[in-house]
Amino acid sequence: MPTRIENAKIACIDFNLNKFKMQMGVQVLVNDPKNLEKIRHQECEILKERCQKILKSGANVILTSKGIDDVANKYLVEANAIGLRRVEKNDLRRIAKSTGATIVTTLATTEGEE
Repeated sequence: MPTRIENAKIACIDFNLNKFKMQMGVQVLVNDPKNLEKIRHQECEILKERCQKILKSGANVILTSKGIDDVANKYLVEANAIGLRRVEKNDLRRIAKSTGATIVTTLATTEGEE
């Protein structure tokens, strides 16, 4: 991961960049082990799509108050971007206020925006 970015475009997010997991109380019954591997692959694909949406917005510095998975780190490194995890919410708000950014809590709000 790079240690310095020129002309940084910062994304302040308030959600995990971890592999997507089912919500509490959701059960998936698998009869075939091949299907289990398909589920794991789909979880990684969802994470890849999330990272691509963030990077496609032009951000090359991603600040999140939650966690960043190793798989997400891989996608960020490939895009020459920096990812900082577990940034305090107060610090995230201060950075957003000083840069004129808004903290994004879901990717649904960034859909279609440039």
